[in-house]
Amino acid sequence: MHQPIGKLKETKVAALFLDRDGTIITEVNYLHHPNQIQLIPEAIPALQKLQRHFKLILITNQAGVAKGYLNEQMLRHIHGCLEHKLWIHRIRLAGIYYCPHHPQAVIPFYRKVCPRRKPAPGMLLAAAVQLGLDLGSSYTIGDKLSDIEAGQRAGTKTVLVRTGYGKKHEMLILPGSSHPEFVGEHLEEAADWILENTKPEIL
Repeated sequence: MHQPIGKLKETKVAALFLDRDGTIITEVNYLHHPNQIQLIPEAIPALQKLQRHFKLILITNQAGVAKGYLNEQMLRHIHGCLEHKLWIHRIRLAGIYYCPHHPQAVIPFYRKVCPRRKPAPGMLLAAAVQLGLDLGSSYTIGDKLSDIEAGQRAGTKTVLVRTGYGKKHEMLILPGSSHPEFVGEHLEEAADWILENTKPEIL
């Protein structure tokens, strides 16, 4: 499932594919109400800097829908509230993509193995087509190895942040496995590394 924002782009541009919970906002187990949204402080300056050079795309697994904690209407309302909180800081998302499915869903309609659910790259691939994104020049940032795998399978560079579940997932990286290009304490540290190492053009 997806909720593209804005018009399709003819010229391909670089994007940042951003996980939601534990990366931009504080991790809440099955967040189901706008009152639970709390921006991670370091995410604000990070996104302000990054949006000058990259399209900001939110990609998020939302199995809470499949498990009955909230419905898609409430999820879209939550995302609208998140967009408003970001806009207060002059941060604009170019797209929001989510997957409500889960193989063990309580609600039968959402019970399936979905090619959009991370670590599958479906959300990133859909965004690339619909928004005209250059995956090879893009980054995926998240706090879980599923974010990293999805980004790698889509052909992006990847960054793991230690907020949310990041510290735990960093310890799960096996020797010889595919590592993220960078591991940072939080999104601002990740932003600084990306901008220092890529020197992208201003949009």
